[in-house]
Amino acid sequence: MIKIAYFDASVETPEEIILAGDMTPIRLFGNPTIGIDKANEHVPPNHCVWARNILQQAIEGFKDDFQGIITSHGCDCTNREFDIWLECIDLPFLFFLNVPLKRNEIALKFFIDDMKELISQLEETFNINITSEKISKAIKKMNQIRDLLRDISEYRIKMTLKGSEFHALVKGVQQMDKDKALNMLETKLKQLKTNKPFLDKNLKKVLLTGSVIDDTEFIRFLEKLGFQIIIDDLCIGTKYFWDNVDETEDPIYALAKYHLNKPIYSTKFPSYKRFETLNFLAKKYNVDGVINIAQKFCEPILYSHPYFSKKFKELEIPYLFVEMEYNRESYKQLATRFEAFAEII
Repeated sequence: MIKIAYFDASVETPEEIILAGDMTPIRLFGNPTIGIDKANEHVPPNHCVWARNILQQAIEGFKDDFQGIITSHGCDCTNREFDIWLECIDLPFLFFLNVPLKRNEIALKFFIDDMKELISQLEETFNINITSEKISKAIKKMNQIRDLLRDISEYRIKMTLKGSEFHALVKGVQQMDKDKALNMLETKLKQLKTNKPFLDKNLKKVLLTGSVIDDTEFIRFLEKLGFQIIIDDLCIGTKYFWDNVDETEDPIYALAKYHLNKPIYSTKFPSYKRFETLNFLAKKYNVDGVINIAQKFCEPILYSHPYFSKKFKELEIPYLFVEMEYNRESYKQLATRFEAFAEII
């Protein structure tokens, strides 16, 4: 089975197209336990630390035998980094998927055309045939996965599923064969229906937002300090299964519309549109507070923070903003700030 990796902060790579080519989509994640000296030879030190981390892995050579990598339009840093990937990474297939920032009919047509170009290049490179029928079949499978993840996510608010368990579950789905993922999720849902709520009644129920948070150990760290992540707007979270792709429309059109209709990701603008989603989630789940995490040098998060701070203060919802390094030692250094926030709420 051919594996196609995707480097995508906002999970807008259409996995269905890869599946329709009888290939396996694998999302790339950082590794906070490694250094990034080789990546630093190619990009400045104020470049997104998460993106540099994945570039480091690519230069050193991934453990998986990927035959290709798709990079999507995440932010200015990740966009320009693709040029470095072209120079440094030797793979049969490298493609930049230019996901538009705007959400109008012109942007939709642009995205559809770029998806068609992706299909054309995949077919030519791997001598395969990606048909509308195969894409439609893949859409149905991915919608099943999204349905299951939405159902499972609700057990976080029921206090029978830890936020870290759910984070690891979504992360696993993004890195495994989708048939295996379906079986895993169905089994997990059956198990959760028999679980009893946590004994600790004093856990602080929070909404987690911010940069790409792909280290499950960070979620476990928050749990040890008394937090339960009951909801999020993360790419390893609700953004991955926010809604379903329409199964009645032309599949490529439906995929493009689905990705452009999802709530915008944290690396994109405008801030007030992001706040609308956060406000909706905070009120729906009646959270005790909001935690906003910025990976070092993640400029879009830094830009949005003052606006979010002002708006959550108006709503009288406790809000904590933390900028941190992409390594596990930094978690311990921030413990006091998180503990203080727990006491406040």
